[in-house]
This record gives sequence, C-alpha cells and structure tokens, in this order.
Amino acid sequence: MSEQDCERCGRPAAPCTEAGRLFIWLPLGHTQQKLRAALEQTAVAVSEVPGQSGLIVAVTSDEQDQLARLLDERLTRAEARDSRALFMAGNEEPGFAQLGQVESLETFIARRRGGWLQSLLHAQRVTTHFQPIFHVAEPDQVFAHECLLRGIDEQGAIVSPGLMFELATRADLVFPLDRLARITAVQNAAAQRISSQIFINFTPAAVYDPINCLQTTVAAVEQAGLQRERIVFEVIETERIGDPDHLANVLGYYRDAGFKVALDDLGGGYAGLGLLPSLRPDFVKLDRSLVDGVGANRVQSVIIERVTQMAHDLGIEVIAEGVEQAEDLDWLQAHKVDYVQGFLLARPAPTPYSSR
Repeated sequence: MSEQDCERCGRPAAPCTEAGRLFIWLPLGHTQQKLRAALEQTAVAVSEVPGQSGLIVAVTSDEQDQLARLLDERLTRAEARDSRALFMAGNEEPGFAQLGQVESLETFIARRRGGWLQSLLHAQRVTTHFQPIFHVAEPDQVFAHECLLRGIDEQGAIVSPGLMFELATRADLVFPLDRLARITAVQNAAAQRISSQIFINFTPAAVYDPINCLQTTVAAVEQAGLQRERIVFEVIETERIGDPDHLANVLGYYRDAGFKVALDDLGGGYAGLGLLPSLRPDFVKLDRSLVDGVGANRVQSVIIERVTQMAHDLGIEVIAEGVEQAEDLDWLQAHKVDYVQGFLLARPAPTPYSSR
C-alpha cells in the first residue's frame, strides 16, 4: 500500500477475499516444474500465460489460503522471492495499469498466510507497553520511558512485535505497521500523562521520504499536545542499515522538526560504530550482548569503555540496555555510562513506571 493510501484512509486495506485469478511468472526450469507438480495435486484450474513463462491459477476466495500454504510448503524462500505474482479479482486481464501491483510471489504468500496481521492492522488492534530508562547514578529515578509495540489478537491476547515485524517484512507491510506503532505510541504516551522523556522506535527502511512518510507522526504529536523536545525517535535494527545517507536524511528531518534521535544496538558490530561520527545522535544504546555479563568479562568491559568515551567526546549520551544482573549494574555505575535499562530494574508494562 502506498503512503498516499495510508494518509488518505489512515489504515491498510483488509485482506482481499474475492475470487479471481493469480498470475504467476516463474524462472524457467526447476521452479516451474515443482510448481506444476504441486498444482496438479489440487482442484484449482491452471492455464498458461500466453506467450510468457507463466501460469494462471483460478482460485475462489476459500482457495486462496490453501494455495498460499501449498506454495509456501513446496517452494523455497529464494524461489518464491525470484518469482512474480499478480492477483486479479474476477476475470480481469492484467494490463499496463496493473504493472505497479506486481509483487514477489513470496509477498503474496506471506500476505495470504498472514491475513491475521492485515486484519490486526486494519482494525488497529495494537497497544503500547512502557519500559523505563533510569539515571545510572540513581537507578530509582526515571529519565525516560521507551514505547514498545504490542499487538492484540482477536481473543485479546498479546502478540509479540518480533512476530509481527517478521511477517510484515515478508508481506511488504513494514510501513503500515511501523507507522501505526509510532502513532499509537504518541497517543498512549499522552494518555498516560508521561512527564519524562519519551523514546519512540522507528524503522528507517519503512520511511522512503521523510516529509511524506513522517507527517502523520508529527501531526499526532501536535494533536496530543506533547512537547517535541521530550520525544526521542530511536532507530531500531541499526546493524541492518543499508543506506546511511538515507538514514541521515531521516534523522535530519526529525531534528529540524525539534525532536531528538537515538541509535540502538551500538557495539554489536562495525556498522553501528561506523554510523556514530557522521550521524551524531543525541543518544546511543549499547548492545545488550555487550552489557550482559560485562561485570565479569574483560573484553566486553574494554569495548564499552572505549565506545562510551568516543560517544562522550562527540557529545552523545550513552544508555546501557539489557541490564539483568546486579554485578553489571555496579560495573556500569562505576564506568561513566549515563543511563541504564533492563529487567533488573523494571520490565515493560502497560502503564508508566512512575504511576505504578
């Protein structure tokens, strides 16, 4: 779904349940043979795409999930990713106007198998949990709250963000999920009257154009009456950043709008460290793999000391996340990090720490 669609209707479309035809274009050879053999075991009608290396599969609304399950079982992720698909309702024929609707077969499979995620997004069944970040010198004093996405299934049970984002990545739904998470975080932080700094996660890969893609988030902040200087937008999955220039553009937009920015997972690999001098965020979070056990590990302690010193030299404040052992907290208090976060101190909860 395009940004224009999201800005207009405010939510992604519900999963398609119409009968129609699925056009599949596959690489020649083994993949095509595998698919043909699999489809022969079903009741669906199959024909050739005239003059092209492709198949037309006629499916009823009830058969779409069955077909997606079959494709998922018989084709590898790489084969599905290299094939292309276009679903047309009824007996329509594809034309030039449908060119932009062609997607990978993997995306079609993920969307059909993940209909629950589309339904969740369409109904906006998400909420926010809050995990506090504390001053290292006074670990009972809250500095900020990080807003963490949680889904809600049809029975009211919590759905983990990891499961949602894993499927959203395969189904090309990261943008609507990430956008909904940001707006929900703003609204819930305002509703909970959080007075501390507020950390809100976002995925740079979901933001193709900062001005267009982030305007609804900024509008939500204004509508909620939150002060921009109290909000920190935190880049998640720092190690997967493939385009530093794009990330710099996104962070620049946030800064120009009066917000602060943070990078997470610093120290987990060279990529994060390489971004530090050029991006100059307001905060960095030390990767939990470095923090856990640092009190007894010489290598981890040296890395944290060097990274913290470099960040401070650049005017960046340091947050150690994943603090789960008292010995690690003691070490961090003695070695100049600024803030700490982790299960030892407080777990994520539906209400802010100060109100419990």
